[in-house]
Amino acid sequence: MKIIKKLVDKSKYNIKCPFKMTATRIVIHETANDASAENEIAYMIRNNNEVSYHFAVDDIKAVQGLPLDRNGWHASDGNGKGNREGIAIEICYSKSGGERWRKAVENGARLTAQLLKERGWGIDKVTKHQDYCTKYCPHRILGEYGWNNFLDLVKGYLENKSGKQPEKKISVTYQVWDNVQNKWLPNVTDLTDYAGIYGHDICCVFANITKGNIYYKVHTKGGKWLPQVKNREDYAGILNKSIDALMMKTNTGKKIYYAVHLKKSNKWLPFVTGYNAKDSNNGYAGILGQEIDGIKIYLE
Repeated sequence: MKIIKKLVDKSKYNIKCPFKMTATRIVIHETANDASAENEIAYMIRNNNEVSYHFAVDDIKAVQGLPLDRNGWHASDGNGKGNREGIAIEICYSKSGGERWRKAVENGARLTAQLLKERGWGIDKVTKHQDYCTKYCPHRILGEYGWNNFLDLVKGYLENKSGKQPEKKISVTYQVWDNVQNKWLPNVTDLTDYAGIYGHDICCVFANITKGNIYYKVHTKGGKWLPQVKNREDYAGILNKSIDALMMKTNTGKKIYYAVHLKKSNKWLPFVTGYNAKDSNNGYAGILGQEIDGIKIYLE
């Protein structure tokens, strides 16, 4: 798994990681907020509190904030084994839960397995914050996902029982026509960003995937559903006509998730997935009558 390093400056070692450490375990936490991994690490580094952890993981990536040979302050056990011997992983988006959180849990399990493999450790080295104190953490994993289910997920990544190479990820690349600037905006891949500019109506969408076919169509504000298009054989939409809904599907066997941002209410609507071509009211993202100014898409 790709890890982005944004390590605390040595000038803050006395606050954040004052002791050399030989790790003996991994300690799993959840952030209890909805910040991204980069924001979680940036805040940890920026403040002067004796609270620190080695990694934060969200639905896209892992970010490292402490060196792995320095301790962190995360397990609520003072100079106990959690703080002084544990590699801390914070899993993001646990306040609201939902799809982003589930993806973050999967990435947290993937990172955990990677750290175990690198050290020749087994699943017995995976612990939770609650093992070192009375705090109910990782709270959503304990209450909704199940700790044993999380360990099973780690085992799956650790053992790769099928003996097969992991399936290559299918990515979707997409771009939109900005109705204010009258031009195509840059391509976006998966959830690396969103396509659009807040406050600028979108009128057309272009998309393609790395394997198989993607089918999509849009609804014009005050108008109708336009014909379905396939891959980049054409774009969906009409220049200078704002859209207020989007539908997408693929023939890859994977689910495609897509969400839109509403210009008027300045908010993202929940992700929806797929549609039945025989029913134009099934599985669309948007609210008819409200312009769209941002789109996100990914496959799972």
